[in-house]
Amino acid sequence: METAEKQRVTRAVSAQDWKDIERRLKGFYDPVKLVCDGYELTLILQRTGQFTNAIAVYINGKIDGKWLIEDCEERRRFFCPKSRSFYSRKDMANIKKISKRMFREMQAKNKYVYYEPFWTSFRSLKNHLIKNNKSIELVVD
Repeated sequence: METAEKQRVTRAVSAQDWKDIERRLKGFYDPVKLVCDGYELTLILQRTGQFTNAIAVYINGKIDGKWLIEDCEERRRFFCPKSRSFYSRKDMANIKKISKRMFREMQAKNKYVYYEPFWTSFRSLKNHLIKNNKSIELVVD
């Protein structure tokens, strides 16, 4: 027996589609499927903590741990970049008291960037997708 592969129907995302996607992602259990430059994305609202929710991004149906560790195309295109400082605010305040020149040098060197597969802001997710992908299509159910 041959299995017939389901043909997915897509269309370019319009301004109204973005509004509809945002509305759908305000509730649980309503995933949105997009095709971005050949990658199939599934966006779904999930719990990330006791009282916090975020939009999870699944690439081709999964979140692979190596994407979080290694610098790869999937991570840069779809995951949320976060920036943190090596030093606490208290430490930076003490360094600022010592020398302005040293403070500027420390500020430039003391940050690192990591990526999460969750977005807490739909607007940030949308802008990141538009900026990093040439073609964004909505999968029509």
